[in-house]
Amino acid sequence: MLSKLPLIGRVLGIGLGLVGVVLFIMVAVNENNAPGFVSFGMISTILGIIIAVLSFILALVVNPQGIKGVGIGLAAILVIGLISWFTADGSDFNEYKDVTEATSKASSAMLTSFYILFSGAILAVVYSLVLRLTK
Repeated sequence: MLSKLPLIGRVLGIGLGLVGVVLFIMVAVNENNAPGFVSFGMISTILGIIIAVLSFILALVVNPQGIKGVGIGLAAILVIGLISWFTADGSDFNEYKDVTEATSKASSAMLTSFYILFSGAILAVVYSLVLRLTK
């Protein structure tokens, strides 16, 4: 059973991704249906978080020595989240319809954390390529 977990996770990820693409196209075609799709997006996000936590717990049960690396990763994500939250600015909420300052600040924080993580991923790829070329 444990050997089939990566396959199950991959199938679930691809399935949810395809559902997301279909919903995006449906919203792009008819914006009046957007609130229902936002609710589905929230449910999908919560489901994804639950799956990620369960996957984390299972990985620790299978390989307890990996807890140090997991702790470092969680600490890094926590630091990025805190930096994003404290640098977020929600002052532009007046420019949008039905948006509160808290929603605008949360959106700004999420975008900032995305930019930081995306930049880190690009730097990791470049570092890996340079390291591989120098060997």
